[in-house]
Amino acid sequence: MFDKFRELRTKEEQANSMELAEHANRVMVTLDEGIKGLDNLDVFFEYLHQVGASHKRIPGFKVDYFWKIEKPFLEAVETTLGDRYTENVENIYKITIKFIIETLVKGFDSAKVSKVANAT
Repeated sequence: MFDKFRELRTKEEQANSMELAEHANRVMVTLDEGIKGLDNLDVFFEYLHQVGASHKRIPGFKVDYFWKIEKPFLEAVETTLGDRYTENVENIYKITIKFIIETLVKGFDSAKVSKVANAT
């Protein structure tokens, strides 16, 4: 999957890629669901652990890839909020996205451990 995205060299190719747009949409939906789930941490952890674990099925996926969403997410929040994007709001969203990504990583790592444990 990500190999296909690497082939998109120019901004125009990226903008015209339906596959990339669909993936970006899935990522944003996941982040939105994660943020909505913060009021019920059991649901939050279960959902994001499941999403993180699902990435073990992607050939060549590296856990570091989760961190690549941090900067674009913060830029999207800043663009969306405009003048309402204050230093305090920025700090809140930085903490939130870090927490979400760390939870995805834990789900991914625990799935890898489970896969290895089941293979032995």
